[in-house]
Amino acid sequence: MTNAPERQLLVVVRTLTTLNRLQDILTLTSADLRIQTTFTFDEARPGILSAGVSDALRALRVAVTPWEQATKNTFDLILAASENDALHELNGPILLVPHGIGYQKYYPGRRVTSGMDPDRLRHHDRVIPAAIALSHSVQREQLKSACPEALDRAVVVGDPCHDRMVASRHRVAAYRAALGAGDRKVVVIASTWGRHSLYARYPRLPHRLLSELPLDDFQLVLTLHPGVWAAHGPWQLESWLRPELAAGLTLIPPDHGWQAALLAADCVLSDQGSAALYAAAAGKPVLLAPSAATTTVDDSPLAMLTRAAAEVADTGLREQIDAAIENHSPERYRPIVGQAVEAAASGQRLGDVLYDLLDLRRPDPRPAFPPVPDPAPVAHPVAALAAGFDETGKLVRFPASTRPEGLRRRHVLAHADQATLRDLDGAAIVFAEDPDRFDELLTQWPLARLVAAPAPGGCLARVRDSGDFLLSAEIDPTLLASHLHLLLVSQADVEGTHTVNGRPVTVSRC
Repeated sequence: MTNAPERQLLVVVRTLTTLNRLQDILTLTSADLRIQTTFTFDEARPGILSAGVSDALRALRVAVTPWEQATKNTFDLILAASENDALHELNGPILLVPHGIGYQKYYPGRRVTSGMDPDRLRHHDRVIPAAIALSHSVQREQLKSACPEALDRAVVVGDPCHDRMVASRHRVAAYRAALGAGDRKVVVIASTWGRHSLYARYPRLPHRLLSELPLDDFQLVLTLHPGVWAAHGPWQLESWLRPELAAGLTLIPPDHGWQAALLAADCVLSDQGSAALYAAAAGKPVLLAPSAATTTVDDSPLAMLTRAAAEVADTGLREQIDAAIENHSPERYRPIVGQAVEAAASGQRLGDVLYDLLDLRRPDPRPAFPPVPDPAPVAHPVAALAAGFDETGKLVRFPASTRPEGLRRRHVLAHADQATLRDLDGAAIVFAEDPDRFDELLTQWPLARLVAAPAPGGCLARVRDSGDFLLSAEIDPTLLASHLHLLLVSQADVEGTHTVNGRPVTVSRC
């Protein structure tokens, strides 16, 4: 050792979900020079959703102690977010925290609350954790009913994930920028794991939303529970979602980013997972997918939210989302959230518990939660756009692959290097990055009416048999190219000043 830490802290990781939760908590101690933090993972007895843990720990560049070695050492504090590991094999006081927002779920097929299983909280009639963290004092009754012997170990600390989101609200603009939202409304699909989850029951929902929400007005973001990634693997999930990703879907990876996505959201579509309650706590409109079967604890805050939130109907998704955003009050779910998370901030309470168990003097100033990091989403540019006028006369655009209906003067714009041959064969507009390719592209794609490229302050286009035009406006050059095409189709005067969706555009001949 170069440094001489006074205390040894062991972090027990079972799944990516628990790792995410534990990382929130560790922000309170990680900078303390008196504490050496080590991680461990029981590779010999992994959980059903433990895939990816080893890779995630490696990516974090943390010190990892093999489980067998960890059981032979003594630690000043052991931090765990699941009672499903063999915690009784470890030596040292254990702080057990929930890996969701409180205790909202039963174990599948049982009526035992996840996180409060008496058979896992005890070993040979001995309560294993030295402290059991609760997010609200009402959960004492849950613990008393589940495992009365453990009641004296309960400590009410609030919810660190929620409080980190509260500490991040001033960075919403940065999160939106990281997602590439611009001035669009962000619609987040948040799915938990399992056969009754939103993604399991409605796997085509992203495609449907992409076909109903215009690209220039909405950004669609998908965040899946880390258990979904663990069960199927990143390659498989991204393969299944490849058509939607090519059509503009933004995918949040499992290691981080879902909290930032919820904070950036204008509306959240979810199921009966913790993300719905976190979104409600962040003051977001929540639409819930109907579910015939559930593991949600009766009369829990999540069950209350399920009854209070609007249910997503099968038709008219755009209208439902618009209405949810327009009619929402940020305080709508405050009474429900108030029964899930204690009013006082968890940073100080949790910090006190950590330092009491470590038997260390609290640092000055007291540690506080930092903002969550920017998301690093999986996203791809849309290579082929279907554009036209909607029923209001607005120029709207969708991914061409979704085959949107009801557009007047519908046409396709395809990128010269990124679109498929099928899209390019039928495209009215071929878009390139270099205007020096105009003649080449007009020859290569004889059905294209014009070719276009970005230009300083707008878009440069070459119309077949009609010469070059410059469209000047600080908006997307592909949108300007579609506007020029529509002027030509309508046989309107091309040169002059026009309006595109309320913005002035000047068209001049070069």
